[in-house]
Amino acid sequence: MVHTSGIPRRISLWAGVALALVGTLTGCAPPGPEDLPGEPQVTLDSQSQALAYPNGNSRTVVSRRVVYKDASGGYQAAPGFEQFRAAGASDSTLHAIRIAQVEAPSVREAIVFMTAGQKISSSGHSSGVTGQSSNWDASCDGVSCANVVLDGRSLAMKLNALGWFPAGRTHLSVVNDNNFDHLFDSDTKQRIVNGFVHWLQAQVRPETRSIYLAGSSRGGCLVMRIAQALRANTALDGITVYVSSLDGVCRNSQGELGTFDTKVNNPVRPWGTFYGAWATNLSSQFPRRERLHLYQVVGGQEVAPATGIRAFSGYAGATPPSTGTDLDWGWYKQTWVKWQHKEIGNPYTDPSTSDQPLAISETIDAQLTWLDGLL
Repeated sequence: MVHTSGIPRRISLWAGVALALVGTLTGCAPPGPEDLPGEPQVTLDSQSQALAYPNGNSRTVVSRRVVYKDASGGYQAAPGFEQFRAAGASDSTLHAIRIAQVEAPSVREAIVFMTAGQKISSSGHSSGVTGQSSNWDASCDGVSCANVVLDGRSLAMKLNALGWFPAGRTHLSVVNDNNFDHLFDSDTKQRIVNGFVHWLQAQVRPETRSIYLAGSSRGGCLVMRIAQALRANTALDGITVYVSSLDGVCRNSQGELGTFDTKVNNPVRPWGTFYGAWATNLSSQFPRRERLHLYQVVGGQEVAPATGIRAFSGYAGATPPSTGTDLDWGWYKQTWVKWQHKEIGNPYTDPSTSDQPLAISETIDAQLTWLDGLL
C-alpha cells in the first residue's frame, strides 16, 4: 500500500465539540468476563477510542442500473455489468440495483466497494458509508441516476482522500441501491450475491493485491457474503480481503450467514431496550481465513418493531453467550455500541447534534482506525 504524503497516519482524538452537520434503515450492567477457549477477546473497558479522520471532497457521480430499460421498455444488460444478468436473478430485481463506478483505472492494485443498506420506501435513503443523501434517486430514469452527490464526510470519500489505497490505481465503486431485500427468498439472494461476486472478480487484475468491502445494514450482510465467496476462490489467495460491516443484518430464519434464533444481548444497550444480535459461528462460515480481516460494529436494535430483523453477532466457544463482549480474533473484530440502527448507518444525520462526534468516532472512524492499523 502507499499512503498520501502530508496526511498523518495517526490524527488527534475527537475533541468534545458538537459538529453542525447535515446530511438509515431503523439498563443492564455489563457481564463478567467469560472463558471462551480458542478465540482471544477484548473487553469493553479495554476498547481503544477511534481516531478522527479528515473529511474528503464531495463527488458527483452517475449511478447506473445493472439492467436498464431501452426505448421500447425492454430490459437490457448494461455494458460492463453483464455478470449480474448472467447470475440469473430476474430483470425486474436487477433493474433496481444501481452502482456508481467512481474511479475505474486500467491498473488496479486495489478494489474498493461500498454499499448502502436496503432501500425500504419509495424514496432513497441517506448513508454514512456511501455518502448519498436521502433524495439521491430523484434524478433516476430507466437507465441511470445522474448527479448523485457523495458527501465528503462518508466512509467512501474519507478513505478516498486518505490515499491508503493508491491513487490512480484503485477501482472505487459505490452501490447506492443493492436491492438485497431482507424478505427475498434464499435463491434470489444467492443469485444477487453471485452477480456482485462475479462482477467484482471481473475487476481484478494481475496486479490486484487488496479488496476492501464496506456496507451497513443489509449492505453489511451483503459484503460479508461476498467475502465468503471471494475467500473460497483459491485463484484470489494472493489478495487480502478487508470487510467493514456496520450493524450488518442477515435473516436468521433463513440461516443467512449462519445466523440462528439465539440472541446475544448488547452489553452497552441503553436502559430499557432489548438491543441484541442473532448469533452466528463465523469460524464455520469462513473456514479459509488467510489474508482475511472482518470488522462488525454492532448495536442490535430491532430494525422494525416485532419483526425480528436485527444485526448479527459472532461468538466463540461451543454456545453463544447470553450477553456479548467485544471480540478480536485477529481475523475478526467486533465492537458493541449503544446507537440505534439508523444512527450506525448514518451517524452524520440521525443522532442528536451533541451525540454525533461520539457516534462518528464509534462507527465510521472506528472502521478507519481498524483499517489503518492493518495497512
